Amino acid sequence: MNNKHRKSSSAVGKLDNYAIRAEEYASYIARSRRPPQVTLERIANLAEKAINYQHTRVNRHGKTVADNRPIHEKRRESQRTKVLDRIWKSYEVVLKTEVMHSAKSGLDESWNSARKNSKTGKWESSPVMFYGDQLEHVLGDELHGYKAQGRTPIRDSNYNGDEGGEE
Repeated sequence: MNNKHRKSSSAVGKLDNYAIRAEEYASYIARSRRPPQVTLERIANLAEKAINYQHTRVNRHGKTVADNRPIHEKRRESQRTKVLDRIWKSYEVVLKTEVMHSAKSGLDESWNSARKNSKTGKWESSPVMFYGDQLEHVLGDELHGYKAQGRTPIRDSNYNGDEGGEE
């Protein structure tokens, strides 16, 4: 069965619903609309729900009860394992493309502590900037580098401030 474009409304059971929702969160369009930190947190919450999920069944009196029959234990755990594999695969997709990708190196995965605007529904960054590991370089440039002297070199030009030509 092709699970690539399934919606959570077509899920077969609660566990399948968790996996489909994780795949929806990992899709390109959903990833581009919210910070990676939020997406990873939501997928991890779905994994936790799948781990803690209690299977149920309807008994002969029409009541929903926990399904703890030993003959079905192997099938239940196999289903849980398959669903968790799908959820963690979605987590890995987001991690590789939004956090660990070489083009995203040094970027803040929380989009500067972005919050969802209740009026527009869009994620907006905080006005405070987070530099992470790059903080020392930024401060050094601001306080002692070319920016402090009023000059901004062209990136990767190896300009060292000398006015003279090559010798």
